[in-house]
Amino acid sequence: MTPSHNSNANGHDVDNGAAPLRCTLVNHVDVQIETHLGATSMTIAALNALAPGSVVTLDAALNTLVELRVNGVTFAAGELVAVGDKFGVRIVSVSP
Repeated sequence: MTPSHNSNANGHDVDNGAAPLRCTLVNHVDVQIETHLGATSMTIAALNALAPGSVVTLDAALNTLVELRVNGVTFAAGELVAVGDKFGVRIVSVSP
């Protein structure tokens, strides 16, 4: 649905849709983005046995896309990339 625009008595545009205003109001709000790489399960004994140098194998293949999430909701997927000495995510798809 596209918001409609009309002119008021003074000839100024009037926006009849609230979405653009809401977007403007929240444009500067920071949100925490998290990525989901993969998962695994293990026993409590295996968890207790973890030590520096231990490797935990995830259920995701090396070329699997990671999910980007806000408040636990996936909004995009991408590939892990190196950005200097940090990880980054190259966006491949964005949820509608």
